[in-house]
Amino acid sequence: MTDGQNKKCTQSGMGNWGEGRVALVTGGARRVGRCISTSLHHHGYNLVLHCNSSLSQAQEFATQLNTTRKDSVTVIQADLSTDVKETTARVVAEAVKRCGQLDLLVNNAAVYYSTPIATTSSDQWDHIMNTNAKAPYFLIQAAAPHLKKTKGVVVNVADIIGERPQQSFNVYSISKAAVIMVTKSLALELAPEVRVNYVSPGAAIWPEDMPEEPRQKWLSRTALGRVGTGEEVSDAVVFLASPSANYMTGNGINVCGGRNIQL
Repeated sequence: MTDGQNKKCTQSGMGNWGEGRVALVTGGARRVGRCISTSLHHHGYNLVLHCNSSLSQAQEFATQLNTTRKDSVTVIQADLSTDVKETTARVVAEAVKRCGQLDLLVNNAAVYYSTPIATTSSDQWDHIMNTNAKAPYFLIQAAAPHLKKTKGVVVNVADIIGERPQQSFNVYSISKAAVIMVTKSLALELAPEVRVNYVSPGAAIWPEDMPEEPRQKWLSRTALGRVGTGEEVSDAVVFLASPSANYMTGNGINVCGGRNIQL
């Protein structure tokens, strides 16, 4: 992503309300996560960028953001699909150790690939469910004591597929439905100290290896008839994290171009 694209990943008219606050963004250096991180940084947040396989990309991105505001971004690498409870606890503990507090957790990291029922393996099930659903749950568990101290916020990145399943992506669909229920259940449990909401994107930044035919099939079932942008998703995340959403918890925003209302 270019500097020009990074500058586009902002939300106007809300000011630096994130100043003095710390956000942990999982999968925060690539694709939609990069836009979310850029937007939060623009609004004053200090960032802990989590990554797994994209360490060099995350470090380069952090260096770029630190150029605009010194020592405002740090990187933590972890595979959220293995030893989930221990790994998530370590990530949160390290984030708080480095930054002194935690005000916002954005559960964005996810894996997405086809799992037809006839051939899905136990390892595939565990990999998707651990990364997409179990890790967000235990990240919230580890973060909750810190978020309660700061009257903090959780924003989970779900997917419209969690409401309208995609054929042959059944495990992914199930995992994102779980994210929605994690949001609602924990919003109830952590209120009133912590707000927990979710964003459900539709097609926003196609997977690089996705063929043209399924892209067109998806768009044919999207009311607005186009792909969304990372900026449009990050705008919704930033809104839910902001003081403008102080009376919202257990809620979701669909940023899917109307995919949720099409047959």
